[in-house]
Amino acid sequence: VERLQLHYFSLQVTEFTEALKSEKCTLKTLHLYENKLTEEHARELAGVLRENTSIETVILNECEIDCAAAKALAVGLEGNETLRTMNLWDNHIQDEGGKALAEALKKKNSALQTLNLWGNQIGDEGAKEFADLLRVNHSLRDLIFVYNKIGDDGGDELVDALELNEGIRNLDLFGNPLDQAIITDVYCMINDPSRSYYEGGLNKGEEGGFSEKTTSLEAPPTIDKSCFPILGGMHAADTESTASPTGVGELSACCWTEAVAS
Repeated sequence: VERLQLHYFSLQVTEFTEALKSEKCTLKTLHLYENKLTEEHARELAGVLRENTSIETVILNECEIDCAAAKALAVGLEGNETLRTMNLWDNHIQDEGGKALAEALKKKNSALQTLNLWGNQIGDEGAKEFADLLRVNHSLRDLIFVYNKIGDDGGDELVDALELNEGIRNLDLFGNPLDQAIITDVYCMINDPSRSYYEGGLNKGEEGGFSEKTTSLEAPPTIDKSCFPILGGMHAADTESTASPTGVGELSACCWTEAVAS
C-alpha cells in the first residue's frame, strides 16, 4: 500500500499510526481530508513522522488543526529526512503554530520541498519566523501563504530573506493585505534570470546540496497538485500556465500581472 486516503473519517489515530511506524511500511502518501485532528492526534502523527522513512506526502486539509495541534505536529518535522510535501491548507494554525512549524524546519536535513499554508490566519509574526527559515533552508521550493493575514512588515521580512535563499521558486502571497510593491518585489526576485538555485533537496552547506546553476526561466519542478485546494471542481494548480516560470497558478498569476503592470 502506497496511499492511505481517509475523508470525513471518525479517526481513531492510534489504530493505524503504529502500523505506519513499522520498518515494513511502504506508504508514500497519507491523505486525511476534513477530519478533526486534535492536539492528541497531532502528537500521534508527529510520532509517525519521527520514525517513518517512506512517507513523502502528508495532506491534512480542512482538519481543524489549531495552534496547539500545529505545535505538536511540528515536533515530527524535526529531523525528518523523507517528507517532501506537507499540505495544511484551511486550518487554524495562526502565528504561534506557524512559528513552531518554521522553527522545526530549521533543523538540519529537512527535505521538505512544498509547504502549503493556504488560509491559516498567519500574520506578520509567523511570516517573520518563516523569513528566518528561508535564510537558512534551501530545500523548500514552494511556500504557499495564500489568503493569510501577512502585512507589510511580514512581507518585507520575506523579501529580505529571498536575498539569501537560493532554493525557493514559488513564494505565493496572494490574498494577503500587502502593499503592491512587495508583491512586485517577490515576483521580480524569483524571476530574476541571474538567480541560481540549489537542487537535490538539501540545505546549503550540506554535502550534495550544490549543483550547476539553473535559472528560473527553465522549466520548474512539477508541483504536486494534491497540495492545492479544490476550486470549482478542479485543483487550483490545474489553472497554472506553462508560460509561468515559477509554476504559480492562475490565481497568483493574475496578482503578479497586476503588480508588474502597475
